[in-house]
Amino acid sequence: MYCWFALGFSAVATTVARVMGRKSIVVAGGWDVTRAPEIGYGRLLYLRGRIGAAVALCQADRILAFSDWSAAAIREVAPNGKISRVYLGVDVEAFRPGPKEDLVVCVCHVSRENLRRKGLRTFIGAASEVPEARFVLVGRAWDDSVDELRKMAPDNVEISGWLQDDELRQLLARAKVYVQVSYVEGFGLALAEAMAAGCVPVVTAAGAIPEVVGTTGIFVSYNDVPSLAAGVRQAIQSQGGIDARNRIIAGFRVDQRAEELRAVIGSLLGQSITAFPNSPQRLDASQTEGGP
Repeated sequence: MYCWFALGFSAVATTVARVMGRKSIVVAGGWDVTRAPEIGYGRLLYLRGRIGAAVALCQADRILAFSDWSAAAIREVAPNGKISRVYLGVDVEAFRPGPKEDLVVCVCHVSRENLRRKGLRTFIGAASEVPEARFVLVGRAWDDSVDELRKMAPDNVEISGWLQDDELRQLLARAKVYVQVSYVEGFGLALAEAMAAGCVPVVTAAGAIPEVVGTTGIFVSYNDVPSLAAGVRQAIQSQGGIDARNRIIAGFRVDQRAEELRAVIGSLLGQSITAFPNSPQRLDASQTEGGP
């Protein structure tokens, strides 16, 4: 049994698996194990969420955290859980740099929640202070928060909505800068994809972001427009995109994740697994979900 996120359905699935004598794995480490009342974010704000996460994580034979930060959050819920950290992976052949432009990109779904969690107002506000660059916000609009952003957006901002994967890859290939100014982040898959495409990351030191970025990015303050604007200007002048890409190649490739998953599953089953029936697919949480 393989479940994404420590939610109620995973609690049921892992309990049934244990009763039937089957092995179960839960992948966790984002909204499901977060409690951030100051921004009203996280499943653990609610009793039902806390119970579901505790049952799912305690019943699972193995818990896969997608970052060290996530593993620490999981231990707060299930101190005795059997946790393995397996980073999410990027297809570094699909996400590649191209000729760069003074283009600044942020990818996430657009919602009231993400106005605060992902710092979307800050992103739009910084565009007013860097008029020489073009800012693009990519992602599906989930509610009327997109209307608020459109009203405050200057002429150098495009709110594109959801893009097809090939369109997103082409955009990131052209962008010099990627912005992730989150309050909390369990991993940052869109960030890692942008880095693979040679974007210089301008980020907050929130959650697992420092694990992904390392020393290749420019760190700014949360909810601070002047700080972000200064970081974007610095990134536009930087040649650090290749360092960002090399970091993803070194430690966050999709084939590395597949190898680690085979090792974990094989250890549970007591057998060697040389291949999955299908190649691991990209978890496209960036444009559509409040995922990692």
